[in-house]
Amino acid sequence: LKQQGLVRKVGISGYPLDVLLRICQIQQGRGFPLDACLSYCNYNLHCQALTAAVPKLRAAGVETIIAASPLSMGLLSDDETPEWHPAKSELKAAVKQCIDLVRSSDKISLAEIAENYAFSYNDVDVHLVGAKTAQEVEHALRAYAHAQQLQLHAYGKYEDDNIQRICAQIKTILEPFAEYTWPSPPTNA
Repeated sequence: LKQQGLVRKVGISGYPLDVLLRICQIQQGRGFPLDACLSYCNYNLHCQALTAAVPKLRAAGVETIIAASPLSMGLLSDDETPEWHPAKSELKAAVKQCIDLVRSSDKISLAEIAENYAFSYNDVDVHLVGAKTAQEVEHALRAYAHAQQLQLHAYGKYEDDNIQRICAQIKTILEPFAEYTWPSPPTNA
C-alpha cells in the first residue's frame, strides 16, 4: 500500500519489546522498514526496558519511536492500581509504598514524578499520554515542559531537596523492577 501511494507511513504498536523489535528487523530485512513503532509501559519509573531497544529499533530503520503510557496504564497514578492491571503483586505493593511515601509531601504527586521522569527521556521521538479531559491535556503539556527543564533521565535534579529525596527513595523502591515486564498476552488468557 505504501508503494502504491495509498499510505504514507506504516508502523506497529504493542507491549512486548522483543516482539516489536523482531517485527521491525524482519521488515527491514525484507526491504520495507517500518516508519514508526509505539511501545507502551516500557519507559517509566518502574521499567526502563525501552532504553536498550531504542538503538536496535533505529538500526532496524524505524524513524519514529513513540513511548506511551508514562503512568504504566494507571499503575503510577495517585489512585489505587486498577484491579485489571497485569503487573505482579510485588510491583503493585512497591508502587503502593511509593504512593504512601509521596503522600508525606504536599508538594508533588507520584503521577507528577512519573511524568517528569518519563518525559525527560529524549531518545524517543514522541511521548504519548492518554487524557480524558482538556484539563488533563493541559496538565500533560505542563508536565512535559517541566520534565524538559528537569532532565531527570540525564541525572537532573528537582530544585526542592525534599522532593529530590522522595524521588531518590522511589527509584530505590522500584529499582528491582527496572527490567520487569508482565506477560503479554497474560498467561490466563
